[in-house]
Amino acid sequence: MPKPLAVIAGASSGIGAAAARKLAAEGFHVHVAARRAEPLRELADAIGGSCTVADLSSEADAQRLAADVAQLGRAPKLAIYAAGVLEPTQIAGHPLDVWERTIAVNLTGGFLFARELLPLLTAGSRIVFTSSVSARKGARGLAAYSASKSGLDRFAEALQAEHERDGIGVHVLALGPVATPMLDRPGVSPFQLDADEVADVIAYLATLPPGVVMRDLQIRAATKGPFARDAARAEAP
Repeated sequence: MPKPLAVIAGASSGIGAAAARKLAAEGFHVHVAARRAEPLRELADAIGGSCTVADLSSEADAQRLAADVAQLGRAPKLAIYAAGVLEPTQIAGHPLDVWERTIAVNLTGGFLFARELLPLLTAGSRIVFTSSVSARKGARGLAAYSASKSGLDRFAEALQAEHERDGIGVHVLALGPVATPMLDRPGVSPFQLDADEVADVIAYLATLPPGVVMRDLQIRAATKGPFARDAARAEAP
């Protein structure tokens, strides 16, 4: 029997790479996609998967990814959009290119990923988008990021409204800070999830009965009590 198939965009590092390793360990064939060729190919080789080097904000690249996935000969059980960029910038003097790049990767890329893979999905397939708690509340320096993630959330809501009748599940992970290269900067909360913990949640979604709808999941690290992160607990009053 062929392995179930997972397709992950944004898999060269961070949450996408962690999800790829987790799902491969769970018995999936994992097809990964990202812009950075070398780490992507190293990951695909390490997990026994396959890959497409692609910029998912490009329509042509998204179509090429879908064509590569179609060649695998089975419907994806999971399609995960974990690509994202974050460039904190104040609104006054905000460079247009930073705004456009953030919207292109975080929002347009998610749209293209879903649109191109939809014809390959079947009843029981699930699409997962990694979003952010910032989608629900704007914050200083995060105008473009918050806007892009809020748009992604509303897009996912529309996607579910259109395709729940086809048996396709849509999940949005509203994540608090995650310890990834994207957040390796001063001023970020010390209460951070590990990418592997988010990967565990994604793998859990694959185990849900097909009739279960679970769209909005807010996930953050514990900030109090015995399970708060050690470094953060040391800093807390």
